[in-house]
Amino acid sequence: MKRIINSLTVVLLITAAFLAGVYVTRQNSQQKPSHAQNSAPATNMKKAVAVAQAATQTLPPTTPLATLTPSRTLKPPPTLEPPTQTLPPSPTVAPTATPTLDLSVNIPGLRGAESPTPTMEGCVPRKDWKLEYEIQRGDALATIAQKYNTYVSDLVKGNCLSNPNVIVVGQKIRVPGTTQPTVPAVVCEPFEAQTPFDGTMNVDSLTTIVFNWHGPRSPKTLLRITRPDGSLFESVVELRQNETVDAHKNLAAAGTYKWQLFPLDNNFVQVCPESKFFVFSKGQS
Repeated sequence: MKRIINSLTVVLLITAAFLAGVYVTRQNSQQKPSHAQNSAPATNMKKAVAVAQAATQTLPPTTPLATLTPSRTLKPPPTLEPPTQTLPPSPTVAPTATPTLDLSVNIPGLRGAESPTPTMEGCVPRKDWKLEYEIQRGDALATIAQKYNTYVSDLVKGNCLSNPNVIVVGQKIRVPGTTQPTVPAVVCEPFEAQTPFDGTMNVDSLTTIVFNWHGPRSPKTLLRITRPDGSLFESVVELRQNETVDAHKNLAAAGTYKWQLFPLDNNFVQVCPESKFFVFSKGQS
């Protein structure tokens, strides 16, 4: 029994010694890094202080930056166009061209100072033509030839005219015939009804009726209207081709009306044939 106890005691002592050795070994291993860590910062701190002192000695003193004041005036952007090259002066002066247009040329047809009508050289006017005609403003050889019942070519040859389109106001030319033709005071031309239209049935019965026509330009014109009952209404107009009639007063009856025109001279004498009957219808006024 004592042996067993002694053996256990020895085992316990050995175990305790082993554990103590392990603990001491662990403590030593943990303390060595801590010492290394504590010593390293001291060395690094010295180096950092030395570097900072060297930088402080080499850097120049700092100067404050200038304060920028904003400008209130906007300036245009710079022009990037290349400068214009100045051409060198010409060594010789070019001569000025003289005008070559001849302004003294007379153009036929333009009215200016009256000049004699050109005639054909060596031509003799017809002596058997005893009548003469004096050129008036607006005349043409065509109208003169028609008036004397001849041709333009005959007038050109009979008067030795070199240009049939050039005649002068006041110039006298020979014309065929034995007596001067009479010019009628009124040119008789057919009448044409404008309003009321011939055969219309849309004449307003409550207002005036305006009669318009085209025809001979006589000094006076008689307008004669035949009412539906056969009675007449007449009106004479001077130097015009229209007349206004009061329908309520003069053309009140409903039915078909006929109207006719008579060209008259200043003595109320008929100078041209009268017009045909123009017809229109209207209601009761």
